[in-house]
Amino acid sequence: MSVRRFAKLGAYRAAQWSRVVPTVWMLRNPFKIHEYVEVVSGAGLKPGQVLLDLGCGKGFQTQIMARSCARAIGLDVAPGRIAEARRFLKHSCVEDRVEFLAGKVEEAGLPAESLDRVVSFCVLEHIPNLDQVLAELFRLLKPGGEMHVSVDALASIRNPELLARHRRDHHVVEYFTPATLRQRLEKARFEVTEIRPIMTGEFARTQFEDRIARSDFSHGIFARARFTRRLQEDDRRSGSPDGIMLVARARKGAGSAGA
Repeated sequence: MSVRRFAKLGAYRAAQWSRVVPTVWMLRNPFKIHEYVEVVSGAGLKPGQVLLDLGCGKGFQTQIMARSCARAIGLDVAPGRIAEARRFLKHSCVEDRVEFLAGKVEEAGLPAESLDRVVSFCVLEHIPNLDQVLAELFRLLKPGGEMHVSVDALASIRNPELLARHRRDHHVVEYFTPATLRQRLEKARFEVTEIRPIMTGEFARTQFEDRIARSDFSHGIFARARFTRRLQEDDRRSGSPDGIMLVARARKGAGSAGA
């Protein structure tokens, strides 16, 4: 283990023992902080629920959400990310509530109607077999269960070179519009309750373009707090239908069969 990784793990362990984290401010990208708040604030997480974090990465967000429910499952197709997530989980105050799995959701063997919530942060646009994955998520949710997701739209980004670079660098299969996202969710038999853009203002657009060009979305702790507040204020004032991302909420009807 490198000195840097050892120091990072030690700081994380100390923070966990002090009950300060997990917290959304562990995310160095303020766009992701804003995204997390927008998705989770409307997810209705409650004690007793079982949650799946689809495309969990290193699992920080999974751990944050686990504080609000009975059990959280983080799943990612990248084994290296899951290995990292498990290392950090060993020093977490929610270790007994979280499980990390490597692989594809359609191959994970999770039981039908075993989930209360599915949450995903900008993952669906990277999935080539999205219809199959959405059908599996529908099967896994209990009747009345809900899915809360964000997806990349980049509707306000007009520069085709930056769009092409973002698609290439982040392996994007499809950018969504409200209409195309609704069509995919309804095809999987979900009842769509909300689709709305976020990061709709000029500040979000110019800053996102700059970060694509720099291939770096990270900020220091104080800068990310100021940046996130600016994104929130920008969304409240903008009123534009075009945003960097979309937030969608959908449910499995109470009378729907799992299979």
